[in-house]
Order: sequence, then structure tokens, then C-alpha cells
Amino acid sequence: MNAGSRTGTGGGRSVGGRRAGGRRAGGRVVLAALGAAVAVTVTACGDNGGPAGEPPAGTPTASASATATPGAGGPTGSTASASHGSGAGTTKPATTAPAVPTCAASVLAAAIVGSDGAAGTIYTQLTLTNNSSARCTLRGYPGVSFVDTAGNQLGAPADRTGEAGSAVVLAGGGKAQFTVLGTQPGVLPGCDTEGSFTSAANLRIYPPDNTVALLVPVPQGRQACRSPSVHQLKVTSLAAAR
Repeated sequence: MNAGSRTGTGGGRSVGGRRAGGRRAGGRVVLAALGAAVAVTVTACGDNGGPAGEPPAGTPTASASATATPGAGGPTGSTASASHGSGAGTTKPATTAPAVPTCAASVLAAAIVGSDGAAGTIYTQLTLTNNSSARCTLRGYPGVSFVDTAGNQLGAPADRTGEAGSAVVLAGGGKAQFTVLGTQPGVLPGCDTEGSFTSAANLRIYPPDNTVALLVPVPQGRQACRSPSVHQLKVTSLAAAR
């Protein structure tokens, strides 16, 4: 009985010990499991493929969204800001004065104001006067030729000589001047025999950029070559009358 009692008692202690050890082992397992769960949670919250504190990849930042285009073709915020500021300090473009029109032949009057000769050449000074009250412009060379009383051209039109010059603006009553150089008949080939020249009646003058001519009577006895191949005349460009 005693032996059996000891045995039973010893067995009871063994069972109790196992139970206590089981409880302790179970506690360690629960703690370990809790620790692992905490570690997994911390890892999941912190591991985003970048340093701590940075947003996950692909997340739009405040700066990116501020500069994004709000719509197709629409200006970005930075572009809009630049556009609003670009006008600061600018000045208005200078106002361009209206262009002065070319003088029409209908408002001009031509006149011979002087003539002299030397070494077989006659220099005839002429003016074009603006008879209107509006300003107009002349620039370049007038077209000049001799004509007879019937208006037929004599010889070739005048060749241009000298620089083209600058534009001349004529106020109402203003004048521009030019010179016609004429070689005396008998000097040029084709205008050096009897019948190759005749008396001229007028100088026909086309102001620059005009197709209507003005007629100016020439001094009586002025001779002009008949042949259109003979270049008897030269003309200078227009300049402001002195």
C-alpha cells in the first residue's frame, strides 16, 4: 500500500509537472507567435521599396500635381504664372505713321526752270509741283522723251544717270527737281545726217510710278533725233527743289 501510494504520488507529481511545463511551453509559443506577428506588421508598414518617410512608388506628390496639365491643351500652373508675369515692364509698340502715297500725275505740274549747254550737250532743269493740298511722295527717275506736235515719240526714251536718290515728300505746293541732258544732233551716229533729226514740240514726262504723262513745251528750235535707236537723252533722279 505504501509502495503503491508512493508510486501513485510520484505519478501524480509527474503529471502535475508536465502540466505546469506544458503551460510554460504554451506561453512561450504564444509570446513567440505574437512577436512574429508584430514583426510582420512592422515590416509590412515600413517596407515600401524606399527609405523611411518617402511615399510609395507611383504615389503623386504635391509638386507633381501642382505642375500637371489640367486638361488637353490647357496651360500648366507654372506656365500660367509665367504668362501672367510676362507683361510686367513691357512697353507698347511704337505707332507707325501712315505711309505717304505716291504723287499722281493728276496733281502734278511740270515746268522747265532753266537750261544751259556745253560741249554739245544741253542741260534742261525741270520741276514737278504738287498742286494738291495733301502730301505725296516722289522717288526715282521720271520717264522722259521728245515728242512732235502729233505726240509721236522722237528718238529713244531718256537713259537714267546718277544715283536713284531717296524719296521726296511734297507738301501742298512743294516741288521736286531733276535734269534732262540732251546731246545735240550731228554728234551721235544715226543722228548726224540731213533728215535724221527734226524739231521737237514737247518733252513727255511720266512721273515715277505713273502711266499718265505730262507735256512740257520745249524752246523753239530744239532738235530731236528721229530714230528710236538713237539715245539722245539722259535723265537724273528726283531731288527736293532748292
